[in-house]
Amino acid sequence: MHKGLFVGQCSVEIVYYLPSALQPGQRVKAERQLAFAGGAATNASIAFTAYENVSTLVTGLGEHPLSEAARSDIMEHAVELIDLDSLPHRPPSVGSVLVDLSTNDYGVAYSTTYARKLRSTDLGEVLFHEVEVVMVDGSYLPQAVEAATTARKRRIPVVLDCGGWKDGLEELLPQVDYVIASKEFLMPGCSSSEDLFAAMREYGVYHVAVTRSAAPILAHENGTTREIPVPQIKVLDSLGAGDIFHGVFCHHILEQDFFASLQLAGEVATMSCTSLGPRTWIEQIKLI
Repeated sequence: MHKGLFVGQCSVEIVYYLPSALQPGQRVKAERQLAFAGGAATNASIAFTAYENVSTLVTGLGEHPLSEAARSDIMEHAVELIDLDSLPHRPPSVGSVLVDLSTNDYGVAYSTTYARKLRSTDLGEVLFHEVEVVMVDGSYLPQAVEAATTARKRRIPVVLDCGGWKDGLEELLPQVDYVIASKEFLMPGCSSSEDLFAAMREYGVYHVAVTRSAAPILAHENGTTREIPVPQIKVLDSLGAGDIFHGVFCHHILEQDFFASLQLAGEVATMSCTSLGPRTWIEQIKLI
């Protein structure tokens, strides 16, 4: 059993699975509806607990009635929630997701969390007691920098989820050990994966991976680049797969090398795409 600290986004996600794409002015009965906690750090923390680990999530969720859907999901999966929302009575970030079951494409309408702030920039040393890995998703930057800096002092590995470039990441990167970026991630001044790997080395980050959906993962370690294949499947629902990847990686990097951890995370994230919703895979891995 391992202990992980996750700092970043939390939102309420409401997903409608539709028989076909919604047309303007059309009313369609959903085949299924789900409500759960979303956000990169949140989904990763739940994925980490799926391996019988202990997760602590530092985020801003608040006490608005809409927040209870996310809070219930987090508690159900035994994640310790530290809610530092500076305006707790404000509605949470809510994402409405429409999934077209005929094509498995989806669209998302959401309210951003970037305007939200946490009321404390002092996480406290006690929070890091027995923590073995820290993951940040780049949001709540003051707390992310503090968590990563404290982890670095304690020689705790730090994983950064780079879904997109955010102002201020240049302050965080020197405290990071592992960067996992999506193929959409665009770092200023970089036009290729080779540029990205070189730029990350300038910040002292020597372990970088780029996930590319069904294409092989590009993995760069200390000057060596390798392609790591991912299983080829029929995708049913890819919601949350990237976040699941990060949570599973955080587990395996404590037991495996960089390349093996990426491969195992890719296998589980891919498996999660074969069923509806971001949690069904948890029961599946128990049968393996």
